[in-house]
Amino acid sequence: MVGEGPGLGLLAPEADRTLVVLAADGELAVALRDRSDRSLVVVKDARPEEAEAVIRSCRPWPWMVVGAVPEAGPAVVAALRRPVLALWYGCRPPELPRHARAFARFADLAAAVQQALDGEHAGMRLGAGAGVQLPGGRHIAGAALQALVSAGDRGFDLPLGTFRAAARSLAACGVAARPLRDPRTGMVRLGPPG
Repeated sequence: MVGEGPGLGLLAPEADRTLVVLAADGELAVALRDRSDRSLVVVKDARPEEAEAVIRSCRPWPWMVVGAVPEAGPAVVAALRRPVLALWYGCRPPELPRHARAFARFADLAAAVQQALDGEHAGMRLGAGAGVQLPGGRHIAGAALQALVSAGDRGFDLPLGTFRAAARSLAACGVAARPLRDPRTGMVRLGPPG
């Protein structure tokens, strides 16, 4: 039953793209799960005290964390030092990085999740399960790359070196996009190679 503590599915290792919902009860996770395409994302529901174990169950890390609690907690802050999309329902905890976004209305939060799932850049979009579908149908793995494609122009408040593997994959596949630091916003996002 939702909200009665961790179940087998909650802590089972998951290599597919995962969205971790951190909330006091299971309602937000259920609402987002009902609106999400299971072929694109697995929604994992967690209470604040379960956050560390649930985040560890995502391989290599969560694609997105959605929170609805007043404090993110150390496990979430640590996870967000990687390319993880962060959306918050309600007040945004101050310990979150600049790329974390907050929403006052559920409809806006749900739309942002869907926009991230549907994101496209230079003909790339999220592939089923995990990884990115390239123009022409080729599929490449890479948690950092799928996060960059999903983030669009918003980008990440992370060191550029965090995205070395994504840059290598794009170069090897001949895709005309690279992780770069936006001079206007200071965020790392995909852009044309220099």
